[in-house]
Parts: sequence; structure tokens; C-alpha cells
Amino acid sequence: MVNRKHNLPTIQCTCGYKLLLLPDAKIMGQAIEQHTLEHKKKYGLTQEQTESLEDYLIAQVFKLAEKKPKQP
Repeated sequence: MVNRKHNLPTIQCTCGYKLLLLPDAKIMGQAIEQHTLEHKKKYGLTQEQTESLEDYLIAQVFKLAEKKPKQP
């Protein structure tokens, strides 16, 4: 999903929360992990459910990354 107001790429969680796609994979991974841990605490998700949510968000990152035009 692309934020049309600012034309910035974002991914969206099942809860509706949007995370800005960051160019640093390590920091992006930390942002996803932090968000899913909040879900785990707030909704009492199992480890399997938490990992599934992480996979869902990571898949969106890869999908956006493959669409992004490569610079020379």
C-alpha cells in the first residue's frame, strides 16, 4: 500500500496500523517485531500466531520491494 498523501510506501497490519517501509532491513525487522510483540501482549497471541503475523507483514515488505524501481 502506498500512502497517497505523501507517496510513501507503507505496509498495513491486520489491525489497521500502518508501518512506513524503511530502507534499512534491520530496522524494518525491528519495527515489525515490536508491533507484533504489542499484539502478543495486548491480545494474548500464541508464539505461532505472532510469527504468522510477522510473516504476513514481512511478505508485504517483499512485495513492495520487488515493485520498487531499481536505481542505476
